[in-house]
Amino acid sequence: MSTSDIERKSVLKTAFAYVIWTAVCALLGAVYEKFSHEVYSYYMIYAFAFPLGLGALPLFALGLFSKKMPSRFSLKMWNSGVAALTVGSFFKGVLDIFGTTNRLIIVYPVGAGIFMLIGLAAFFAGRSDNSSE
Repeated sequence: MSTSDIERKSVLKTAFAYVIWTAVCALLGAVYEKFSHEVYSYYMIYAFAFPLGLGALPLFALGLFSKKMPSRFSLKMWNSGVAALTVGSFFKGVLDIFGTTNRLIIVYPVGAGIFMLIGLAAFFAGRSDNSSE
């Protein structure tokens, strides 16, 4: 099995993990909304969209259609950004439902953006698949 096949398998495995995390986030959001006494937050309801839209879908597309696979570092940086957005969305949802605010909530999208930009830069600066074998 070539290095490219191993990397592709790793990317698809990560994409599948994102599908599971998407389902877990949707379930957590639904349970929290159920017991929120008719107080809702779109941040809580749609927190599942980050692992789905920024994790599962792009990684499935990359694993199935791209010749160039991300490095382990690039993938970890991207995953950290998606995790920061998801956790930040849940936290903002909890604050909304509780009826309060926190000025430090900006840390989540800013940190996520930094992680994701580093991940993208590492992906585009990395080697192409043609250099293996």
